[in-house]
Amino acid sequence: MDIKFKTTTYGLITCSYNNVRLHSFYNPEKEAERFANTAQCDFNPGCVLVTEPAVSYCLEFLKKRFSKARMCCIRFTRDFDDFNKGWDKVFYACNTEGKLNTNLSEEIFSFSGEEGIASTLFLPWKASDQAFPEVSSFAWSEIKKAVLKSRSVLGTRNYFARRWTKNALRFSLFVKNTAGIKKGTSDILICASGPSLKTSIPLIKKYKDRFYLIAVSSALAPLVKAGIFPDLCISTDGGYYAKEHISFALNDKSIPLALADEGSCYGSILNHVTVVPLLYGDGTSEAILKESGFNGIQAVRNGSVSGTALFLALNLTSGNVYYCGLDLAYSKGHIHTQPNELEINDSRFDSRLRTTETRISASVLNKGSIDIYRSWFSSQDFKGRVFRLSSRYSYSSGLGKIADIDWEAFAEKTGNYKNTVKPQLTELNKTVCNKNKIEILKDICLRNSKDSQWIHNAVPSEAVVMDRTEGTEFYEEARKTVEDGMKEFLTDIKRAFEK
Repeated sequence: MDIKFKTTTYGLITCSYNNVRLHSFYNPEKEAERFANTAQCDFNPGCVLVTEPAVSYCLEFLKKRFSKARMCCIRFTRDFDDFNKGWDKVFYACNTEGKLNTNLSEEIFSFSGEEGIASTLFLPWKASDQAFPEVSSFAWSEIKKAVLKSRSVLGTRNYFARRWTKNALRFSLFVKNTAGIKKGTSDILICASGPSLKTSIPLIKKYKDRFYLIAVSSALAPLVKAGIFPDLCISTDGGYYAKEHISFALNDKSIPLALADEGSCYGSILNHVTVVPLLYGDGTSEAILKESGFNGIQAVRNGSVSGTALFLALNLTSGNVYYCGLDLAYSKGHIHTQPNELEINDSRFDSRLRTTETRISASVLNKGSIDIYRSWFSSQDFKGRVFRLSSRYSYSSGLGKIADIDWEAFAEKTGNYKNTVKPQLTELNKTVCNKNKIEILKDICLRNSKDSQWIHNAVPSEAVVMDRTEGTEFYEEARKTVEDGMKEFLTDIKRAFEK
């Protein structure tokens, strides 16, 4: 049954669906005003998101009450597209074919980000919940996914904030030679470290001339062990194992390293390899690098190094991008092609009572991150430029619009490779050095400690709470928490300089 529209005695449009009234048949504007004024909210929202507001009468009154907030809605049906004007963003719970939009949570997160979601007021238009119960239930489950991801990302940022800043300080202290990359026209192959990579290694050797080869940090060891030296290694993780992955080869081989401004790496490696700085466009790490005299390539922050590598590759060539080892699934055996630093470290604790097989089997239970990464790749549309390449490997799941192809198809697609140009390194800084660098870095940290962007990067959760409580009785307490957090942050950074 379709939406039924009619005109009230006030000359206003109203409607119903399956005999459920979506608006008052008497005065829908008064109903909408009451909805906006009685919505419970004990914080200062940066965004208001309404689920299926139908004719959108509530929009005007929500804008009056929350004048500084962005206004968004989720449509359950396309029948109300004529009433989308005025919303800052319209999401759809169903696609044009009427099927549930399984990418909805990613679309919400992509638009708002973790801080934006934490400052969003979510409101249901109750009549729509009753009229479209299944779609409504789905939409709210997607909202929940986005909120949980937001909390997870904010928690990660809170945990790693100081480490990321220290990584940027280490970068500025030890890096000598940096480079940029000139864009090419050749295809690019990115190697991740999933089990399927192993089956493709002989073919990577065979077709090496046909592509520019990028290895994510965890894939570097198996490639180098097989005698394959990538054109570029990329590392973005700020944690301990990121630097362990790249230490396998970069201490001995001159493979250029694309390193995120917040990425972790040993000073001994930074001191002698050519580094391509990747800048995310925000944060304490980028400020430190830029004020220390470094330039770099703009990169896209992503939950996984594979995601950042993909955006980098798409920006470095007009050709196609292929992925090997992008399994994004757990297997009965090792989840990474060997050798792998995680496996090497974990294997030290294997014994007759806790065998290798038992440990590997248990790891399958901890698969939350893999599911999130797979969901992200599956939700993207790269317009036919990205492929997952393997030697007819049987993947447990597809990746949406990223097509799976084998090496025979790859050979056909790349037959014209001799007429293409691979990306090339270009010099940015031959060396960046200063005898008083430590004092300069201390000054950078102190000078920026009260900057809003630094605060949001150093103590993100506390900063979000402060923004949410602006204009309320809780603001002063939140401001004091942020102030204390920044003092502790600076104290910790100072200790790092003394080591």
